[in-house]
Amino acid sequence: MRLFGRRHTAPPPYTMELPVYSDDGGAFGGVRNRRVLIYWPHGFGDFVHLSHVVPLLEPSNEYFLTRFGDDFVHLYDEGERVRPLFSGSRALGDGSTFGASPHFGIDLDHPPDGAWRLDVPEPLKSRMLDRGIDAVLVCRYPEMTGRTPYPWQTKARYLASRIVSPQRLAATDFSLPLRSSLAFRAPAGVTERIEARLRDFVDAGARLYLVSSGGHTQVDKIWPEREVASFARELQRRDPLARIMTIDERTSAAIGRERGLAPTSTDLFADLDLPFAHVLVTLIRAAHAYVGVASGPLHAAIAMGGRPTIGIWLAHWPEYYDEPSAETLHLVGPMVYRRKLDRRIGAFTKANAGVLNYRIEAYRRHPPSSTDVLDALERFSAS
Repeated sequence: MRLFGRRHTAPPPYTMELPVYSDDGGAFGGVRNRRVLIYWPHGFGDFVHLSHVVPLLEPSNEYFLTRFGDDFVHLYDEGERVRPLFSGSRALGDGSTFGASPHFGIDLDHPPDGAWRLDVPEPLKSRMLDRGIDAVLVCRYPEMTGRTPYPWQTKARYLASRIVSPQRLAATDFSLPLRSSLAFRAPAGVTERIEARLRDFVDAGARLYLVSSGGHTQVDKIWPEREVASFARELQRRDPLARIMTIDERTSAAIGRERGLAPTSTDLFADLDLPFAHVLVTLIRAAHAYVGVASGPLHAAIAMGGRPTIGIWLAHWPEYYDEPSAETLHLVGPMVYRRKLDRRIGAFTKANAGVLNYRIEAYRRHPPSSTDVLDALERFSAS
């Protein structure tokens, strides 16, 4: 009897076999005349940043976008070039709740290049077949944090260097801000429902201020809840017409009994059961000003433009994430400078090129006080 020998393991289950491309392999830029599904299991801000790469993609392909988390995918409902393909799950996940292998059976740290057996659950499988998907793009989308030189200093620009053909890169003027492909607009019927509810909170003549103090990724970029509450109280003292709403639920515990002062978007809109992306972009469009930390809602506000926007950067350098905007002031804290993030090759080479000017101010204390942020908002709005 053989006690020791080669261990046999069952192959992972699969429901489809398709060519898979990654942002590591370097082959996707040469793909032509395909119906490509972009699998994008990343954060909301990354959905915004991807939209700056979309206009550079090979035009002979048709593009679809998905992740397990349809509330994020809805951001692309009204965009150009890339159409949403819904997984059937609004909650963020990896597909395992459908009984499939996580991420179709792909190791996201080492995505494959070439023919691959994918474990795609229903209803996404049927939707892929209906649309004739014949290729899949899976991106690690690494956080380079300034370790790549201009013009690849942002996450999106670095991704472009990996998945866009050399010919199309050469034809692009990267000294100018990249354009988003998104309309940042909810469907008309959804917009009407959100705006009708919003009128109950923002009466005629009042001004809506949006505040986002946290995100879903790193705790070191959260603006403390006590400062959010203090900001809301002081803003209403200075501007009696101000109506403040917080975008994320992290503030709710600190606001507590003061939710009449600064309710969350969940307080006001959860019962409408609408996608987060639709609620967010409609609120930003209605806002007089936006204040937020470096998370998805801020990246959306910067890309949309149209109002004074204050970015609070407690742990990251803004030039490695968003394209510059004259309507955005970035407040950068001492932790960022202590880590010398502003001196990495991405910032150094961009500064030497003399292009893509960002409006950046340093604040001395960590985290910034509500007064620091409110004073900056008043100065910036008046400039």
